[in-house]
Amino acid sequence: MSKAIDSPALSQSPTLEGADDERKSALATLPSSDAPSSQANKPPAGPPGPMQQDPSLILQGKKLAVVFTAMLLALFLISLDQTVLSTALPRIASDFNAFDKQGWCSSAFVLTQTAFILWFGQFLRIYSAKWTLIGCIIVFEIGSILCAAAPNVMALIWGRAISGVGAAGMFVSMIQLMATITRLEDRPKLFGAFGGVFGISSVIGPLAGGGLTDHAGWRWVFWLNLCVGAPAILGCTFLLKSSLPIGADPTKRSPRDLLHQTLRMDWIGATLVLGAVTALVYALQTGGNQKPWSDGGVIACFVVAGVLCVAIFFWMRFKGDTALVPPAVFRKSPASICGICGASFFNRCSLLMISYAIPVFFQVTRHHDATKSGLDLLAYMLSVVITVIGAGRVVSATGRYWYFLVGAPVLGAVGAGLLYTVTPSTSTAKIIGYQILCGVGTGATLQNSLFAMQAEFRNEMRLVAQATGVASFSQFLGGTVSLAIEQAALSTQLAKNFPIYAPQAPLAIIKESPLEIYSLPSDIIPSAIFAYVKSLKIVFVIPVAYYGLGIISALFITNISIKPPSAAKGDAKDAEEGKVAPVEESKEKAEGDVAKGVAEGEVARSEGV
Repeated sequence: MSKAIDSPALSQSPTLEGADDERKSALATLPSSDAPSSQANKPPAGPPGPMQQDPSLILQGKKLAVVFTAMLLALFLISLDQTVLSTALPRIASDFNAFDKQGWCSSAFVLTQTAFILWFGQFLRIYSAKWTLIGCIIVFEIGSILCAAAPNVMALIWGRAISGVGAAGMFVSMIQLMATITRLEDRPKLFGAFGGVFGISSVIGPLAGGGLTDHAGWRWVFWLNLCVGAPAILGCTFLLKSSLPIGADPTKRSPRDLLHQTLRMDWIGATLVLGAVTALVYALQTGGNQKPWSDGGVIACFVVAGVLCVAIFFWMRFKGDTALVPPAVFRKSPASICGICGASFFNRCSLLMISYAIPVFFQVTRHHDATKSGLDLLAYMLSVVITVIGAGRVVSATGRYWYFLVGAPVLGAVGAGLLYTVTPSTSTAKIIGYQILCGVGTGATLQNSLFAMQAEFRNEMRLVAQATGVASFSQFLGGTVSLAIEQAALSTQLAKNFPIYAPQAPLAIIKESPLEIYSLPSDIIPSAIFAYVKSLKIVFVIPVAYYGLGIISALFITNISIKPPSAAKGDAKDAEEGKVAPVEESKEKAEGDVAKGVAEGEVARSEGV
């Protein structure tokens, strides 16, 4: 069976003479029809080139299912950690008497995870994805142990930062492994399962965190990570096959060579990215909360972040291929790559903002506690999970992901617009329906934006880890920015509406916990609820803009089909009749007779194997 999806030779636009030589060379390696069958079954000499996927590493069937299960367990560890903490944070802040540092318990994790995503993309050009994944799980667990045994809030924050570094490496390693052990056309449904794990953990996490905090103590929220991490390490150790990084020189793998390559990594670029993300997160975390936006320190952080971003741009251009993000990543198809980054950023923004707003709405209007309001989010998260898995299967079957990226956000925008209209008297059934619309709009795009990046670099495998790291960086940065915008926008609206509709209510206390509304005198409660819901509308209308910007970004993404040619599904009968699978992409057909000759040579070679 021919597995040729896109010929690497075509992506390099050969000259007439070069193409002819390559075609002759390819045909020369083929066994003649009169040759013995043992010769026909002989594999070609030499490893695949740095641009190609090694077919010997591709897994299918039961082997893939077992290995993928181990990877899902590692992914569940990351996603559960991010959601299980939400219900434990108030108790942690109370025990340490550190309400002013409560936000940093979450932000420290997000900060290091976002900042180190790009660094691990370059790291994986040197080291095996399998052992990087295992090492990062261990780093993650070290951070969890530090959090569980933390004597004070600063130790806990440092533990969260260490766990964030491990989470960044785990995520990028799994993306790299996916590109190594799976076929391009199989990845959408596997990416869908990744998204499903995130959605399931969003439902389980708050419930598990609340239960552990209430009955065993908040420290067990972090000890739980060890229970999940141990089988993940064992599974990855014994089930995953170690392989060279894509494009690595097998003759330069001695400890001295690896040390030399590590020292040549873009450490300055990594430092600039860490500084820019830290300055941005600090400004967003403190601005509008602990300090006004006009505060000199907040403004200075924004300025520093902007200056560092400019410095990063010029530094990457100066470093070239050895940069943290090689310019080649954006040079291939600048508009499409920027479109993928934009879609990743805005889709993540809408996901987190709606995830935050819906539980708060039910706490305010229905007097639901934190655990029950988490269940109120079930319709949204289940629709995200079901859609992300379903969309992945559809993309695997049809070979097209672009239509989801452009069309699905329309449903999300409609759902968010309908949520903007809700009032305290709106029925729960209607709100569930609106949540489902938002969930479908989010789920169909959540993983497809990452897959779009892998499709762009399907013939340049050595850049897959760094390119996908750029898309992942955009996603995590979107989550960080959206939550900061949500908190600032809601805080501004509360300060505006409470003096008008509920001037007697203690706004400072209500901002810390919406449920404090129900501790007010009974005659003030209705007006306080009205003021809060009116303020919350801004949090529902902003995702409409996010979905719209996501659509605009997706329009710039190249519409690539990842489905193999129908003739490539062919059988031995096709080969005997001399039929050759056509190259799928229309633009590659347009390369003319030269490209056609190269393509035929590539397909013939694959059939000869």
